[in-house]
Amino acid sequence: MIERVEDAPLAMITPSELSDLLAPHQKDRPLWIRALCVAGAVVCFLLGIVGWLIPVITGIPFYVVGLALLGMASSRVIVWINRLERRLPDRFRRELRRALFKIPQRIRRHLRLREDIVRGS
Repeated sequence: MIERVEDAPLAMITPSELSDLLAPHQKDRPLWIRALCVAGAVVCFLLGIVGWLIPVITGIPFYVVGLALLGMASSRVIVWINRLERRLPDRFRRELRRALFKIPQRIRRHLRLREDIVRGS
């Protein structure tokens, strides 16, 4: 018997029971780390724009990395990403969590992903 929602496989959880994608910040990062994250996000967004102009590489991976870097720098971006993710259909939300589970643990920890959503299906 499943006692908690976090212990249930993803297939058994209803859409309203899925938790947020990104965990809120426990404490603020130092200013210099946040500045580096914002600078890296700006560079990634610029590379994404270049990816639109030069069809050798797509810009989408650069946008994803840029959003992740902004999420590391700002709690407002985390709230915005979580709100947009809740608007996705249930099937896409589950697939996103399965894909995130494939990211190595040492990287997931820095992205502030919730452990209860990426444990597996």
